[in-house]
Amino acid sequence: MWQPWQPLFGGNAGAKSNIFANPVVTLGSSRVAVLICYEQLIVWPVLQSMLGGPDLIVAVGNGWWTKGTSIVAIQRASTAAWAKLFAKPLVFSFNN
Repeated sequence: MWQPWQPLFGGNAGAKSNIFANPVVTLGSSRVAVLICYEQLIVWPVLQSMLGGPDLIVAVGNGWWTKGTSIVAIQRASTAAWAKLFAKPLVFSFNN
């Protein structure tokens, strides 16, 4: 998890983040937009990923801690709507 405030308290910032980097990765001959967890619910990561011209969207998340809630269902619905809007195939992978 990216925690940019941690160095202020003597800790590690965690994962590196570059908000303006191209988020689309090449996998074989395909270009893939990977949306991790809460990125599926935020407009910016999706729009930035679509600007990179992906062939498909892969949505991953860890929903075990959300048991008994509708959080994973909301993430799935949101990502499915984005995929449909941009006419991209979609692959889900969630740890429930």
